[in-house]
Amino acid sequence: MRLFIRLIRDYADADPGLLEPERRKKLARIQKEHARLECIAAGILLREALAEYGYAVPDGPLDVDYAENGKPFIAGAPCFSLSHSGELVVCAVCDKPVGADVQAVRAISSRVAKRILSDEEYAEYKSLCGDAEKSKQYLTVRWSEKESIAKLLGKGLSADFRLLRAADYDMNTVVHVVDGTEYAISVARYRK
Repeated sequence: MRLFIRLIRDYADADPGLLEPERRKKLARIQKEHARLECIAAGILLREALAEYGYAVPDGPLDVDYAENGKPFIAGAPCFSLSHSGELVVCAVCDKPVGADVQAVRAISSRVAKRILSDEEYAEYKSLCGDAEKSKQYLTVRWSEKESIAKLLGKGLSADFRLLRAADYDMNTVVHVVDGTEYAISVARYRK
């Protein structure tokens, strides 16, 4: 498994003509400039990551298909997972199914915390609420881990995050600082 981490701004001059058709359709509907750049960065990083991983990337757009659950794949290519947040875009590439997520560390409401954390995790989160920085980081890391698991499972945001436990998967999570902003980056794989 390889994880590729890039700055979104590095793709400001990227050619959107290299994006797969579905991503180009999505791009045409996006109004905000930063969101457009996130979309382009994810698509171009996918090409770069697959090429660095050893997949023969075509000169034109990739032939991305979507499973019934919406999870993207390319027939004959390694498995991959994309995510972006704030100023970062990430792509995990693996010979086996993989889920990746990046989240800028930020304050998240207690209401959202109740929807994503198990009872045990919520109790731990509440015990940290006296320390704003620790509680923000704890909640963002849990969110990132759970979203990477949901992507691995092909459920995305439709998964019940309260039931997803990092201990049940081969999980790698790091907190990475870019331009003074902390990011939680998580990659989930099935245990062997």
